[in-house]
Amino acid sequence: MNPKYITLTLLNQLKLTVLSCVMPMIDRGLSLHEILAIVEGEEEDSTDIFIEPPEANVNLHEDSGEEDGEGNIDNLGPRQLQAGAEVVLVVDLRWPCLLLRAIGLWAPEQGCLRRLYSAYTLWSLLQLVASVAGQLAGLRGHWDHLPTVATSVCLVVTSVCTLFKASSFALRRRRVDALVRRVAANLSRFCAHRPRARAAVVRRARARALRMITTFLGIGGVALVFFYLGPVIQNVKDNRLKAAAAANETLDPLLGRNLAMLLWWPRGQPVGAPAYQLAYVGVCYWLMLLYLSTSTLDTFYVTLIIYLSSQLKVLNIDFLSIAEGADGGGDDDDDSLVEQGRPLSRPETVHKLPVKLPNAYDKTKAQRTHERLLECIIFHQEVIKSVDEMESILSASILVQFLASTLVICFTAFVITTAENKQDLPTYITYLATMFYELFLYCWYGNELLAESERLQTSAYGCGWPGAGAGFQRTLRVAMARLQRPICLTAGKFYKISRETFLLLLNGSYSYFALLHQMNDR
Repeated sequence: MNPKYITLTLLNQLKLTVLSCVMPMIDRGLSLHEILAIVEGEEEDSTDIFIEPPEANVNLHEDSGEEDGEGNIDNLGPRQLQAGAEVVLVVDLRWPCLLLRAIGLWAPEQGCLRRLYSAYTLWSLLQLVASVAGQLAGLRGHWDHLPTVATSVCLVVTSVCTLFKASSFALRRRRVDALVRRVAANLSRFCAHRPRARAAVVRRARARALRMITTFLGIGGVALVFFYLGPVIQNVKDNRLKAAAAANETLDPLLGRNLAMLLWWPRGQPVGAPAYQLAYVGVCYWLMLLYLSTSTLDTFYVTLIIYLSSQLKVLNIDFLSIAEGADGGGDDDDDSLVEQGRPLSRPETVHKLPVKLPNAYDKTKAQRTHERLLECIIFHQEVIKSVDEMESILSASILVQFLASTLVICFTAFVITTAENKQDLPTYITYLATMFYELFLYCWYGNELLAESERLQTSAYGCGWPGAGAGFQRTLRVAMARLQRPICLTAGKFYKISRETFLLLLNGSYSYFALLHQMNDR
């Protein structure tokens, strides 16, 4: 028989938390005693610990203490503390939070540096405001040249959208923290009789979030490098032209002094040293701030959406396994089938744990199955509350993002098709890819949340209700009536965040793109 796992939730006497920097140290192969020594006293995201019962099925004095249903650490014997264990970080937001802290959008919750960090946050927001104002003022005298206007509008719209999202995030920081804690608590609290399945869902969510973050940052980073290198390459060509026509006094004084964005300067664009070099560094800083602010806010929100959909995956598992093991089992060997949305093909095997079980195991099978159904209903209500709070925090920001992405995709595609300087094409092609991927992320993972919610009806129907009592069936009918209304996120109540919305927005971008081409051809 394969080893069985039980979830140890230490709430009263030992708070199991893991600091972000400690997580790389924790992996399979450590004993429970070693893991407790690592995580004791740390303060950060809550975790689950899955422990393997010792081989010898002999009760010690420590194993026979009073059980309070919370997994009291004093009831574990020395052999249990030496058993294998695994730590699973419930909600992993280390990388987005690290980058948000670097740009001034993730202030410490307490400490003497909080006030100083608030000043840094204000500085970052003012820099975004200054970049928008400088770009708008720099368009003076260029409004008659549509390609130049389109190039500036791309960055201006992105900057305004980022400024709105960053300000909204900073003002709602406490609510965001509370939402993260609620999602982590839900993933730790529910589906306790399927710990390995729950842990597998969380691990997959972490892996998918990490892939999403690295891909998005990678695409945006390539675009940022092209923005940096574009003026440098153009300056090399301009300097060769100046050297070949050194006697020509009609050459533009700005020749060889290119910048990555069109800006207004009080006394004209700097051309001498070191003023030009300082201006170039300042523009690069603005682009870096814009890149990090946009990408990290999006990856943070999308990561939360991934964990919200993971809650629904766990709930689907919970519904399918209501009647499984209700005879006091707890076998978790067939969790792979449950995770695929299929009920188990055979009843679970009873495994006698070397510790005294809670009083709930003395109840009849009908009572336990009814209690599990009620737990699923409570879990569903908690997920609804989490999604509603996410909707309240994100709705306005994502509506602005959808509008901005539609315009930016349109103008960037126009710039690419009308570019006179072909060396700028890699810059705007990668920029266009970044905007595509940014819009795609929200719609793809928002659609996944919707799909998992719609699957709840099927999971609830497959919970083994024909053999249950009348009370169970009445409760299930009420639950399924609510499950008919899917859970989803919207953009300001105008759009459902789904793949269909992604296609709709792309169609809108193409329509504006065709209109711009008609205006430019006149």
